[in-house]
Amino acid sequence: MPAPVFVLGAPRSGTTLLRVMLAGHPSLFSPPEMVIAPFATMAERRKKLDERFWEKGGLRRTLMELYGIDVDAAKAMELDWESLTVPEVYQRLLDALGDRLLVDKCPHLSADPAALARLARWFPDARWVWIVRHPGSVTRSIENMPMAEVILQGYAPDARSIWYYANRNIQSFLGQIPADRQTSVRYEDLVQTPEVPLRRITDLLGLDYVPAMARPYEGDRMREGPPGARAVGDPNLAGRGKLEPELATRWLEGFDPASVSPETHGLARTLGYDLSSLPPPPITAVSEAMGAFFRRAVEIEQSLVVPDDLDALEGRRFLSRMVAQSLDLFVEENDADRPAFAHAEGPTRKMFADNPDADYLRAPIRMDVGADGKGARYRIQGRLAEGTVYVGMLLYGKGGRVAARLADRHFVRSDRTFDVWISQEQPAGVPEGCWLKADGDETAVFVRQYFSDRNTERPVELHITRVGDLRSDRLDSPTLARRYQLARRNLDGVFVRTAEARKMAQAMALNRFMPIGGEALFPTPDNSYLVMWYRLGADQRMFIRGEAPTARYWSFVLYNTWMESLEYRHHPVHLNHARVEMSSGRYEICVGHANPGHPNFLDTTGHLAGYVLLRCLLPHGEIPVPQVEVRYDRE
Repeated sequence: MPAPVFVLGAPRSGTTLLRVMLAGHPSLFSPPEMVIAPFATMAERRKKLDERFWEKGGLRRTLMELYGIDVDAAKAMELDWESLTVPEVYQRLLDALGDRLLVDKCPHLSADPAALARLARWFPDARWVWIVRHPGSVTRSIENMPMAEVILQGYAPDARSIWYYANRNIQSFLGQIPADRQTSVRYEDLVQTPEVPLRRITDLLGLDYVPAMARPYEGDRMREGPPGARAVGDPNLAGRGKLEPELATRWLEGFDPASVSPETHGLARTLGYDLSSLPPPPITAVSEAMGAFFRRAVEIEQSLVVPDDLDALEGRRFLSRMVAQSLDLFVEENDADRPAFAHAEGPTRKMFADNPDADYLRAPIRMDVGADGKGARYRIQGRLAEGTVYVGMLLYGKGGRVAARLADRHFVRSDRTFDVWISQEQPAGVPEGCWLKADGDETAVFVRQYFSDRNTERPVELHITRVGDLRSDRLDSPTLARRYQLARRNLDGVFVRTAEARKMAQAMALNRFMPIGGEALFPTPDNSYLVMWYRLGADQRMFIRGEAPTARYWSFVLYNTWMESLEYRHHPVHLNHARVEMSSGRYEICVGHANPGHPNFLDTTGHLAGYVLLRCLLPHGEIPVPQVEVRYDRE
C-alpha cells in the first residue's frame, strides 16, 4: 500500500493552494490539514487541539469526504479513534483510499524536526514535496494575519524569523532523504506558471499530469465545510475564484529586507531569493522621518544652554510642548481636505509671545487644482457673539509667509453671522470683504479671537469646509512621512526664531520699550507691538507708566526667555485695557517678585529676566511709549 505524500512548508507559503491543486488529480486524495502528523498518539493530539480548537475541523472534514458521513458522525469517529496511535490512524485512512495516494500537508511539521524524523521512520517510502515562498511575502502575510501571535505559537519567536526556522528545519531534514523521493516547488511558479511545478510533482509520484490541477477553484476540493468541520488552512482561499499571478509579489511592497536576520538573507539566497535586490518599503520613509524628528528634538535639548536654572528647566518643558504641538498640528490635524479648526496655543502650548486673552484657531488648507480643473476653495462660516472684542482671519504661506487677512469689520454681517471664502479667484457673488485671496502656497488659515474678559464673552462659532473634490482619507506612507517632515521643520523653526528674537531683545531693549514688527513671529497683523527685555534683581521691582493707547484692545504681558507667557492660570502676569486701573487716562504697572499691594501688579513668578510686551490692536495714531523705572524694594 503506497505511503503518504507529505507537503512541507513554512506557514503562509502556499501549502493550502498546493493542497487544493493536488486535490484536482483523480489519483490523489488531498484533504485539509488533519493535524495528525506532529503527534505520536491521538490522545496527545486531542490534548493539544483542545488549546487550538480552530484546527480540529480538518480531520473531521476528511472523514466526511472519505466515508460519506455527516459532521456528527465524523466527530463520533474521531472520538472513537482517540485510543489509537497516529500510525494506526494513517493505516485506516490508507485502507479506505484503496489505490489513491494520500496527500498530507502540515505546516506544523516545519517547526518540529523530531516529528519529521518520526514520520520518516514510520513511512520510509514516503514522498516529500517542499513548497517555498519569498521570505518577504511570508513575513508580511503573517504580520497581517488576525491573531497571528496566537495561531503561530510555537513556530518561532516572531513573524520575522518564522520563515528562516521553518525552511532551515525542512532543508536539514530533506538532506537525509534520497533525491528520488523529494522535490521542491516555488509558490511564485504555482500562481504564475502552475503547470511546470505541478508536472514536477506528478513526475515524482509517477502520475500523469492532469490540467484540472492548475484550476484549483473548480469543484469543491474540500475548501470549506460545515460548522465543526471547517477546512484548516488559508482562510482567503475560499474567497478567490481564480489564480492570481499578482500574489507572487503583492506582499513584497511592504517588506523591509533589513528587518530580517543575516541568516534569513543567507538561506534565501540558497533558495533563489535575493533579498538585497528589493527596494526599501514605503514605510521606511515614515521610520526615517520619525527618527529625524525625534533626533532633532534630542539635539535641541542638548543645545539648550541658558544661564538661569529656571530658564533652563522651562526650556525643556517648552521643547516637550513644541514636540507635542508639532505632532498635533502637522501629523494629526493636517488633513487639508477635511479641515477643522484646532487650538494652536493655550495654557500648556505657548510660543512666539502668545496672548492669554486670545484664542488661536488653526485649520490646514491646500490650494491645489482639483480634477475639475478648478483651484481649491474653502468656506468659513460662523457667528460672533454680541460684545466680541475682535476676530480676525489670516492666511499663512510656506515658510510662515503672512498672506491675505481680514478683520471682523470686513466680513461680519449685521446679524453677527459671516461667510468667508478662500480661493485664488474671487467666487461669483462673494463681496471683497468676505474673500481671502490665496496666492497658491498657503498652508493654513488662522482665526484669532481676542477677549477682554473670558468669563463673560463667548467664543466664536466657526466651521470650515473644503469645496469640491476631496482626496482619499486613507493613510499612506508618503503622506505620513511628509507630515513628520513638516513637524520637524516646525520644531526647528520655532527654536530658531525664538533664539533670534531673544538675542535681538537682549541687545537692543534692556529695560526700555522699543517697537517690533514681529513678522518672523507669526503676529496678528492688526496689532502694533512694543517690547522690552527686563532684568530685575531679587530685591528690585519695576514700574511702567504711560498714557493709555487709543485702540480696540491693548495689554501688557510678561514672558519667559522662550517667549511663553508666564503661568497666567495661577498668577497675575497680564493686564488688558478692561482690567488695568487708570487715572486721567494714565496707568502705572508694577512688575516684581512679590506684590507690594499695587492695584496693577504683574508677577514675575520667580524670573529675574524676560520679556514685557505691550500689544495694541487696531490702534489710532501713535502708541505712547511707556516709561520704565527700576527701584529697590527699600526705596
